[in-house]
Amino acid sequence: MVQVLVKGLAVLSLFDTFRPEWTVDQMAEETGVPRMTVYRLVKTMESAGYLVSDRTNRYHLGPALFAATFVSLERCEGLLKVARPYLEELALHTGETVTFAMEIDGVPVEVGEISTSRPFTRPHAPGRIFGYTNTAHGKVFVAHKAPAEREKIRFELATPHSLADRESLSLELEGVLREGVAFNFEERDIGICAVAGPVRDQAGRVVASIAVLAPPGRFGVRERQSHAEAVKKAASSLSAFLGYLAPEKSE
Repeated sequence: MVQVLVKGLAVLSLFDTFRPEWTVDQMAEETGVPRMTVYRLVKTMESAGYLVSDRTNRYHLGPALFAATFVSLERCEGLLKVARPYLEELALHTGETVTFAMEIDGVPVEVGEISTSRPFTRPHAPGRIFGYTNTAHGKVFVAHKAPAEREKIRFELATPHSLADRESLSLELEGVLREGVAFNFEERDIGICAVAGPVRDQAGRVVASIAVLAPPGRFGVRERQSHAEAVKKAASSLSAFLGYLAPEKSE
C-alpha cells in the first residue's frame, strides 16, 4: 500500500504551472513507473476527482485536489507575503534568483520567486513540485524529518549528479544539519546550482526553505560560501520574525 501511495504521489508531482498536462506514456517515462501501473493509478485518481482527462487523453489536475489544498495554499500565501521583503533583500545582496518553498500535502513546492536580472534560464516556473533528494529545498525538509520518515523518501535520478543511494543521502543530510544549509550541484536540472536554508516557526518546526539559485559558472567556492552565509542570515531573520528563538551557541 505504501509503495502504491509513493507511485501515486510521483505521478501527481509531475503537474505544475510549467507543464500542467501529461499523457499516460509521458508520466510513465518521466517517473519510471510501468505504464500499466500508471494507467491504473491515473484511472483511480480520475474516478476520485484528483485528475481529469480531455479528448486528447491528456490529464490535468482535478477539482478534488484543488479543494484539498485550498487551506494549505492560503497558508502559503500568508507566509510568502511575510517572507517577500527578506527574499527581495537576499536577491539584491546576491544578485541571483531567490526562491521560497514550503511543504504542501507532504511534498516540497516552490511558492515564490525573485528573479535575477543577470543571464539565467530556469526550466520550471513557481508551482513546481520538487524531489526531496535532488534539490536544495528538498534536502532542507528531509534533513529535519525523523529517521523513519527519511526511509520512505524516494530517490529521483534526474541528472548524472543526482544522489542515488541511502548512504550518500545520509552523509549529505548530516552536513545539512551541521552547516545549516543544503546544496544542489546540478542534481535536478543541468545548469542550475543552489543553496537553501530552513525557516522555522515559533515552535522550532521547519515551515519553509529559502534558496539562492545560480548557474555553475557563478557558483564557485567563493560564491557559494558567500551565498550560504546570506541564505542563513535571511532564513534566521525570517525565523526570528516568526517567533523562533535560536538556541545560544555553547562556547
